[in-house]
Amino acid sequence: MICGGTFMKLKLLGCQVFLREMYMLCARSVHSVQIQWMPTELHTNPQVSLRPALQAEIDKIEESDEPCDAILLGYGLCSMGTIGLKARSIPLVIPRAHDCISILLGSRKTYQEIFDAYHGGVYWYSPGWIEQFKTPGRGYDEQAKYMEYVEKFGEDNAEYLIELEKSWMQHYSCAALIQWPELADPRFEEITRDIAIKQELEYRCITGTDTILKKLVNGEWDESFLIVQPGQKITYSGDDELIVAK
Repeated sequence: MICGGTFMKLKLLGCQVFLREMYMLCARSVHSVQIQWMPTELHTNPQVSLRPALQAEIDKIEESDEPCDAILLGYGLCSMGTIGLKARSIPLVIPRAHDCISILLGSRKTYQEIFDAYHGGVYWYSPGWIEQFKTPGRGYDEQAKYMEYVEKFGEDNAEYLIELEKSWMQHYSCAALIQWPELADPRFEEITRDIAIKQELEYRCITGTDTILKKLVNGEWDESFLIVQPGQKITYSGDDELIVAK
């Protein structure tokens, strides 16, 4: 379904990891796209936090008197956090992607190729991840976290949890920064390279593309997107389609 030929008023519910990219693309869109950013902490437990928060905002838009042709979801599957979202009176449009990494890279195929090359041992960074999240190696205060755990769980459990958080990074062999050519910034390269050195990881800077997000905000909704019509909800398919509407 390609809707690029007809002017539309769109509302976008977006993850702040896409903040720079989305502002650029929405400014260039042939349609009117109103953005609402969702809190980053919803990623902590997507099925418990993200899903109800998104559904609540979808419901608010549908109950509003403001005209809206479609609600765009600036998310992927996101650990099943978008499964079950319902459209009641306005269509939902969401990329068929596992997460923000494949969206920023521009294709699931590119993501899979890099994933396979490193046997899954890639920790991904992007301008949005660096700016909006406390990523490993940056913005993480181990002592403050330890004291928080002591208060909540006691000293023995706190030490265990800190060691657990430190040990999971051992499964990674590469720190990879995704940058789009239009938004390339040496500051993000420097930050990611420093993290790689500190964590003793290989550093890579990988060029992403705007393919998915550009199509999303321009209404070019081909087979790489799921359109959820009123009365349907997002369902996990378990195959190459990833998600379907039922």
